[in-house]
Amino acid sequence: GKPAFGVGPGNVPVFIERTANISKAVSDILTSTCFDNGTICASEQSVVVDAPVETQVREEFKAQGAHFLNESDAEAVARILLTPQRTLNPGIVGRSAEYIANLAGISVPSGTRCLLADCAGVGRDYPWSIEKLSPTLAFFVADGIDSGANRCEEILQFGGMGHTAGMHTQSREAAIRYGQQMPASRVVINSPTTHGAIGFSTDLPPSMTLGCGSWGGNVTSDNVSPIHLMDIKRVAFETKPVNKAVAGGEVRVVSNESSVRNSQPSKREQIAELVDRFLSQKLAEVPPTPAPVEKPAEPVSQTDSPVKTVIHELRPQSLTENGASHIPVDFVSETDVRTAIDKGLKIYITAKTILTPSARDLGEEKEVFARV
Repeated sequence: GKPAFGVGPGNVPVFIERTANISKAVSDILTSTCFDNGTICASEQSVVVDAPVETQVREEFKAQGAHFLNESDAEAVARILLTPQRTLNPGIVGRSAEYIANLAGISVPSGTRCLLADCAGVGRDYPWSIEKLSPTLAFFVADGIDSGANRCEEILQFGGMGHTAGMHTQSREAAIRYGQQMPASRVVINSPTTHGAIGFSTDLPPSMTLGCGSWGGNVTSDNVSPIHLMDIKRVAFETKPVNKAVAGGEVRVVSNESSVRNSQPSKREQIAELVDRFLSQKLAEVPPTPAPVEKPAEPVSQTDSPVKTVIHELRPQSLTENGASHIPVDFVSETDVRTAIDKGLKIYITAKTILTPSARDLGEEKEVFARV
């Protein structure tokens, strides 16, 4: 296929642990989620608060310009967060908190930086738990590191696997414990996740393209940078000579390590023996090359030489001429396609035929394939 680096959605949770500097934690979260009205995929989408500091966190959010919605107002905003198809409403992405409130038909104090709503769960039935890409935050309370980490993991599993998670704490042990559990490629500690994940406030590689690894079905978990677009050539010198014995085709690897001199065969020798045995079996399964098809030449006149002429023609199974039976093939390579083009033949395929990418592109361009 074509080389590509893909990334995934964020839906970033942040956990405020009981030892955190509450004022700085709240300031970092608002700085992050309000930056560019939350359009950075690494911005916080949900806040999970350790129960002992819940009251202090709520008061700090209010003091720094955030607004907690009551139940009816939270439901009104929830109705515009999603489309009828239960996907994120693009009309609220990158919009200010006051714009979103007006769109929902509710009133908020002038100068409100961010909207927060208490959330009882995670999933399709809880619109506030999705990735909202706006200055809107779901608010959860959890008692202790285990409960808080579990909630954050649940949020990531719902819509941000492999992306980013955040935590505010003064406990190194808690940070390690949290980081080990998160299915996230970036775990930002004591910093705005928007700025930390892209490398602005951390030593991560500067990038706006954040890989989610195998969690998110991506080819990399890195911050994608120009380094990922470079082709690296490696010149390798032999370090362990490989000698193949003439008798029996035995393969033995000679190592400089003294440990291989033991009477028992080394793991390297055992692996070599298994590989050799496997290759021998596979070679035995390969069918012989088909014999040339003989066909008489066109009749010759009496004046021609009386010597009978025989034409030898090797007919690939994947190619057929007009009038021949249309037998579909199992596999087509670029070489098969080029041969068909040169000879003006068609290649008959089915939905189960395996085509290499180059064969598919060339064959479809030249209209070589005939589907049966």
